[in-house]
Amino acid sequence: MLRKALTTLLATAAVSGAAVVMAAAPASAADSPTWCGNWLQNPANASSIKAVPNTQTSVFGTSAYIRVNEGTYGGRWFAWAKVYNPQESGQVALIWRYTSNNSLYQCGNRDGVGGYSWDYTAGVRDTQSSLVQAKYSRNGSFGPFTYGAAVAWR
Repeated sequence: MLRKALTTLLATAAVSGAAVVMAAAPASAADSPTWCGNWLQNPANASSIKAVPNTQTSVFGTSAYIRVNEGTYGGRWFAWAKVYNPQESGQVALIWRYTSNNSLYQCGNRDGVGGYSWDYTAGVRDTQSSLVQAKYSRNGSFGPFTYGAAVAWR
């Protein structure tokens, strides 16, 4: 019920012109609403897993890095963010552009509701997303943040 109400609210805002269209997710993406669309709870179950080109970036000058991966599950492509070699208690998120309203959203926990994950996020479907970007936070929603490159996807 809450998901339906949120979806209706977001769709209403987009139709009323309140949605902002951006070429790439800037630091203000920290304020993007949390929503994963028609998500994949466990991207580890996907096949044909590979990195989305040009999305990898190091995290605060350590050996840790984030990137967006993609893979297929149930005949569909999904993308998700993942942190490798974590050096601290930070969390990863996926920023993605919803093609239906050009708004940016943040997807994190594999429940499709949380904004961040300790290891990898839920996956968003290719038919719903036109841009993907990995994001890392040292302190959840308080930052500081590290962003990978925002790239067009599928």
